[in-house]
Amino acid sequence: MAVTDIATWTYDHGFRLDPIVRSLLDTDFYKLLMLQMIRHLYPDVQATFALINRTKSVRLADDIDEAELRAQLDHARTIRFSKKEPIWLAGNSFAGQARIFKPDFIAWLADFRLPDY
Repeated sequence: MAVTDIATWTYDHGFRLDPIVRSLLDTDFYKLLMLQMIRHLYPDVQATFALINRTKSVRLADDIDEAELRAQLDHARTIRFSKKEPIWLAGNSFAGQARIFKPDFIAWLADFRLPDY
C-alpha cells in the first residue's frame, strides 16, 4: 500500500488542483439536517441553494478567479460519500439526540451527488 506524505501533499501547490472540498462531510452540518428535512417533508419539490455574501465590503468576484472556482465546483461534484461516512453519521449523537439521521436518509446518501450549477 502506498503511503502518502501528507505534509508534502498539503503544501505542494504543484498539484493540478488542491481541492478545498475533500469530503461531502466538509459541508455545514446544518445543510445535512436541512437536506434530510426537505427530502422527508417535500420529496417532490426541487430545492435550490444560493450563496449570500453578508459582508458587502468584500467583493468576492474581485478576489476569486472564476476558472478556479469552476474547477473547485467541478471537483466537488465528483465526490461521493465513502462507505464509512454515512455509517459515521448514523452512529453519532448530535446535540444530545442519538440517531438524528433516519436510516432511509442514510441509505439515500450512498448515491447522493451534488447537482449541476
